[in-house]
Amino acid sequence: MQLIYTHRSRTSALEIEKRIEGDAKVFGLMLKKHFPFSQNLPKSGFEIKEHASVFELCKGAIAAKLLNTQPELNILMPCRISIYQKEKEVFIATPNLEVQLDMFECDESLKKDILELYHDIVTMINKY
Repeated sequence: MQLIYTHRSRTSALEIEKRIEGDAKVFGLMLKKHFPFSQNLPKSGFEIKEHASVFELCKGAIAAKLLNTQPELNILMPCRISIYQKEKEVFIATPNLEVQLDMFECDESLKKDILELYHDIVTMINKY
C-alpha cells in the first residue's frame, strides 16, 4: 500500500479550492487552514512552476477523542488534502491513514473512527 492516496482529477485546481470547504462540511469537517503555496512562495521570491496548495481539515469529535485517549497520535492531526499540478495534470492527495494506523498501537474504537474519517476524505477527493 502507498503512504499517500492520490487521485487524478478532471476538475481544475482552482475550482477544487473554491469547493473544498463546502464539500468538507458535508462530511462534518471544518477547514482549519489553507496554504496556497503557489501564491505565497512567489511573493517571497521563490518560483513555483505549477499550482500547489494544502488544506488542513478537522473533525472535532474525533480530534477530541484522539487527544483525550491517545494524545501521542496527534501527529496524525489535522487531516491534510493536497491539490497540485504536475505536468499540467491536477492531483488531489491525502496521507493514507490505513497505512499509518498500522504503524501505531491504537484503541480499536478510535481506529474505527479515524478510518471512517479517512474513507470520507477519500470519497470527497474522488468526486473531483
